[in-house]
Amino acid sequence: MIPLVLSPWRHAALTACLAANLPATAGSQHFTVYRLEPAPHTSIAGPELVVVHTFPPEQIDNNLGFYVANELLPLLSAARGRLPEASPVDDPFAHDQQSLFEQCVGAIVRSMDGNEGRAWHRFYVNSLAALERAMQSDQPTPDFIGPFGAIYRRLMGLARGASLLDAGTCFGFLPLLLARRDDRPDTIVGCDLDAALVGFANAYARRAGLASVRFTVADLLGDDLARLGRFDTVTCVHVLEHLAPEQTLTALRALWQLTTRRLIVTVPLEEQPDPRFGHRQTFTTGRLEILGRELGGRFQTFELHGCWLVVDR
Repeated sequence: MIPLVLSPWRHAALTACLAANLPATAGSQHFTVYRLEPAPHTSIAGPELVVVHTFPPEQIDNNLGFYVANELLPLLSAARGRLPEASPVDDPFAHDQQSLFEQCVGAIVRSMDGNEGRAWHRFYVNSLAALERAMQSDQPTPDFIGPFGAIYRRLMGLARGASLLDAGTCFGFLPLLLARRDDRPDTIVGCDLDAALVGFANAYARRAGLASVRFTVADLLGDDLARLGRFDTVTCVHVLEHLAPEQTLTALRALWQLTTRRLIVTVPLEEQPDPRFGHRQTFTTGRLEILGRELGGRFQTFELHGCWLVVDR
């Protein structure tokens, strides 16, 4: 179970009632956390938490992840620490950090509209517009949109040929941004292991009329990856850190087999893997150089909001 998430834009009466009748358990710039005690004589094991956020509809974009990671997760951790001790089975907040992070972001998106399709469409419209603005700006911003705008701008300049595969595409922002350009590749494909994310991306592409892009479910470590075909450029943006170290070279070799011209890999620079995002390993440019040599192509490494490995045939 995750906290119940409410929006004052959609749940005005509920949020006003909470504010008037219940002291907040914790709060920050964008979130207020309330503790609800179970009604007497119920089977509910313990108190539940309700989160009220302050994001207006125009701010429902990929920066929600920044605020969930840096504001909401610490608030929930603090609130949980004030609850009575409970077993993991009974504790509704005994999630791993990645699961709680992902579910809270989704809950905020869905809190804005009773129709989930419309809610996610708004998320995509806002996120893609914000990323395109960031791609045109040189001003650094301490969030998620700004760095990825710079990453996507550099990556588009490095892409080669008429076909591109984005492996581990997540929400599919890179393929969708490419599909909106006049100089787009003829073939654009995004793949991800998460079928829900693939569904969101395909739904947005259909609704936006982006016929040049498609998304499909695929496992970078699976035996059927070759069914995707071969592509002039293959990109892998902030994906490898989610794999176990021993899986890294296997995944890279599989992507290299799909590449006819250029493989582009980016990973974050971290001292320790960040559990909030499900990271399992860290990288340096030196480690990427070793991986580049293993692939056998001509390669270069550099740093831009993380480490980059670019390998050419």
